[in-house]
Amino acid sequence: MLAPKLPENTKDILSKIFAPKGLLFQKLPNFEWRPCQLEMAVKVSQAITEKKTVIIEAGTGTGKTLAYVIPAILSGKKVVISTGTKGLQDQLFYKDIPLIKKILRKDFKAVYLKGRRNYLCLWRFNQALKSNLLEETKEIKALKDWLKQTNIGDIAETPLPPEWPGWQEFTSSTEQCLGQTCPFWDKCFITKTRLEAQKAPLIIVNHHLFMADLAVRDRGYTQVIPSYEAVIFDEAHKLEEIVSEYFGYQVSNYRIAELIRDIRAIYKTLPEKVIEVLSKLQQQNEHFFALFNHIKNRESLNQVASSFLLSEGNALKKVLNRLEEVIHVIFQNSLFEETEKNLKQRIRDIKKELEFICAMKESDYAYWVEKKKRNIVIGCSPIRVDVILQKRLYPFIKTIIFTSATLNTGDNFSFFKNRLGLPSDTEGLILPSPFDFKHQALLYLPPQIPEPNEPGFLDAVVKEIIKILRISQGRALVLFTSIQNMQQVYQRVAPQTTFRSLMQGELSIAKMLKVFKKDIHSVIFATASFWEGIDVPGEALSCVIIDRLPFAVPDDPLIKARIDWFRKIGKKPFWEYQVPQAIISLRQGLGRLIRHRQDRGVLVIFDPRLYTKSYGQYFLKNLPSCPITRNIKDVEAFFKTN
Repeated sequence: MLAPKLPENTKDILSKIFAPKGLLFQKLPNFEWRPCQLEMAVKVSQAITEKKTVIIEAGTGTGKTLAYVIPAILSGKKVVISTGTKGLQDQLFYKDIPLIKKILRKDFKAVYLKGRRNYLCLWRFNQALKSNLLEETKEIKALKDWLKQTNIGDIAETPLPPEWPGWQEFTSSTEQCLGQTCPFWDKCFITKTRLEAQKAPLIIVNHHLFMADLAVRDRGYTQVIPSYEAVIFDEAHKLEEIVSEYFGYQVSNYRIAELIRDIRAIYKTLPEKVIEVLSKLQQQNEHFFALFNHIKNRESLNQVASSFLLSEGNALKKVLNRLEEVIHVIFQNSLFEETEKNLKQRIRDIKKELEFICAMKESDYAYWVEKKKRNIVIGCSPIRVDVILQKRLYPFIKTIIFTSATLNTGDNFSFFKNRLGLPSDTEGLILPSPFDFKHQALLYLPPQIPEPNEPGFLDAVVKEIIKILRISQGRALVLFTSIQNMQQVYQRVAPQTTFRSLMQGELSIAKMLKVFKKDIHSVIFATASFWEGIDVPGEALSCVIIDRLPFAVPDDPLIKARIDWFRKIGKKPFWEYQVPQAIISLRQGLGRLIRHRQDRGVLVIFDPRLYTKSYGQYFLKNLPSCPITRNIKDVEAFFKTN
């Protein structure tokens, strides 16, 4: 294999930083030299220098964050780093970037960009104040005091919680933004942050914002992220689902109600004609979405609404047409003429998306309806994201680095490349975790557990979890693939243990983790959002328990559409899509356990298909190389000696 073509001074600098007694060793008290970290840094630097796309799987403990940020800074190019979560964004900006500045003795500029809903909208806030309908509550007073001090307008700075209802009124979405016609354009926090980003060599975003930016450019809105030369996607295994979300369409009862509310809030007096149309739109909106009140979670639009969707959708569209016709009446006697273009564009966007979804003509999309409490959404998602990225991203950015702790399935990146439309010869590098799993971990596969869909599965799981928690003294994260299973097991296990039990949804994730870390014998019962991105090093997390293999629900409209697409092109969806996807999810879940060299713990998987089905061995081959047992006495012995 050819050595990376890097300028000699860059190679020397990287060696001096990542060497056994280099700068990191000198500056970081608990630094442990990892050859894989230097190898990754060299590969990232090579990709940026040679304008290449590379895939790097860096196992837990590799130190991948420093291994890509430092080469990005040394490159002298404008680089975007996109993360899978805001948590990693925070870590990069508030912890890693200041640390790197200290290590390199280099004061470079980095800008943290978030989505619009994370910043106070001065125009909307001032409109609310002018309306005289806003009560001077303690929250409003706190906001006014904060506005006198803040420079960036990030609502995370305020003493108010993220779930405060007022944020919906005082922040704006892309379609609500008035753009350069806004009277607060020069003072706008988002405008100022973007101007700062234009000057910075390093921009920190998350995948949601990155793909939202890619999508709005496609739809004619102003770009969010300024031009850049390279992008690094950390937690890249999340990209496919996020691309699907932002390149589809969604229309909800809340979105239409928000349009009505905005028009009424902006103008103190409305012409009778407009009031009448708004009232009709409100009625039609409520009628249309009430047709889906019976659904649970997410269901196929084709199955639940094919008989009435087109006619009812057209009825709603007619009222939107009428609103667009009469909207000009408002501006004849209004001081807010700058909003006319914005409101008309919002109406047109809703009509266009509503028509596209209701027609259900495009076979490249999956059509669905989802109920989230009072919000009902109809939408469509692209079945294939590879063609989107091949058209929208790859031709314009030549340097792309994909990294994560879980990207390969079977010692190769074929699955990842196929899903994201990357050429088969895209360079890849697998860097194993430096942790000693043979001594740090034990995998326990309990015997005599029925298969997940058989009667008695949950009974057996409950009994086994109670046994395991007594041995581990709590200190466990119990992960489920469904909310129903989580709730049923929690309700039966919690009363039978002396350890504090926490169930996802009772507290915010941040508060729950804080309690979990403080009370080291506590237990968390959780689903999807705890499968990845949770970092609890040390004794507090000594056992990760998983109820069943995390296959995606085949009845989900998007998953079903993808399965059908594989069959259509003559491929086997189970082996080429469902199994690899489940392996990556399982590796993410188990990856919560060992976070440092000092960590010790037991992994538990209840699903007997690991040893009764042919694909079970394929899963086991992709798991950490640790001892496997089916005897609970080995679990007892492990905890006694660790």
